[in-house]
Amino acid sequence: NQQCRVTAPAVPAVRSLVAASAPAPALPAMTAGTAAATSPADVQKPKRAQSAYFLFANEMREQVTKEIKEKGEGKFKLGDVAKEVGVRWAALSAEAKKPYEEKAEADKQRYAEELRVYLEASDPAGTLRKKYAHLMPKRALTAAARYQQDAAVRAKAEEQLKEAGQEAGAKQVDAKVKEMWKAAGEEERKPFEEQATKEKAEFFQKQKEWQATAEFKEIEAAEKLQEERAKAAEAEEKAKAEKESAKTPAKRAKKGEKAAETPTPKSTPAKRKPAEEAKKEAAPSSAAKRTRTAAKDGAEPGMFLDADIVAEAAKLELEGALRNLAGRPEVAGSGKKPSDLLAALKASGGLVNPAKRALLGQS
Repeated sequence: NQQCRVTAPAVPAVRSLVAASAPAPALPAMTAGTAAATSPADVQKPKRAQSAYFLFANEMREQVTKEIKEKGEGKFKLGDVAKEVGVRWAALSAEAKKPYEEKAEADKQRYAEELRVYLEASDPAGTLRKKYAHLMPKRALTAAARYQQDAAVRAKAEEQLKEAGQEAGAKQVDAKVKEMWKAAGEEERKPFEEQATKEKAEFFQKQKEWQATAEFKEIEAAEKLQEERAKAAEAEEKAKAEKESAKTPAKRAKKGEKAAETPTPKSTPAKRKPAEEAKKEAAPSSAAKRTRTAAKDGAEPGMFLDADIVAEAAKLELEGALRNLAGRPEVAGSGKKPSDLLAALKASGGLVNPAKRALLGQS
């Protein structure tokens, strides 16, 4: 561990990285056998890797909060904490940032390994298809697609666009080439169609050879295993539902017997609430109204997020968390600004629920 020197208050020595960032033990490459041994229930979706900035923020948050509280006589804002942490991070030298960057890289490798194991268990056939993608024959291009990719044809399309005084960007050239193909005569199309027919025959031959390989059979076995798992899970859910539905009539009959045995007490007429109070209770909250209106219009519920705030969140790998937080009706109706949400997420290390509680003043 190294002592970090900055212009802001001194940064303490780096604490040991959280257990989640420790790299997972190496696992053997997957085969149909290991796919059968590993059940989707045995693994959980891995926690995303943390950036160097977030590792630093987690280190500094407690100390910075304490310092700000002391200066403000116990009062502080989450935005102030996040701002101060950002200032201290920016003030760190490349050498001081290095330990955090190394740990972030280790956490990235941990995430990649755990994600591989997770995908192998949840989608073994898909994992194998990616593994053997280089062995699988590529489908032949159609005559139209080959025409659209031809360099001479594209140059001709670009020239025609420029002569007509039109923009000749990639998008415009693509549209022009498609137009030229539709207007092309039999003679112009013939070489492209012949090439496409030849490549199609070659593809079928390669496909036949591929299907005779051990790798293809491995994928087939994994697909069969996946189908069996899906059917077993479906049957289990069906049996569970049938069991629950069989219990329901018996429960109803039992309740009926108890009701017959128990004398019915005299009911006391409920007190009427004042009209204004009843109307107030029935009226939906402003946040709920906004959510319903957004849903009715086909828009995403929650507050509007400025493009600048979203861009800043994306740089910090917080865009998903920001949208999640902004979509919460209680947050959307709290009157907080998008910048307040981002500051709360920075202070909570990207955790949505703690950020929400801080924004709403909940303990």
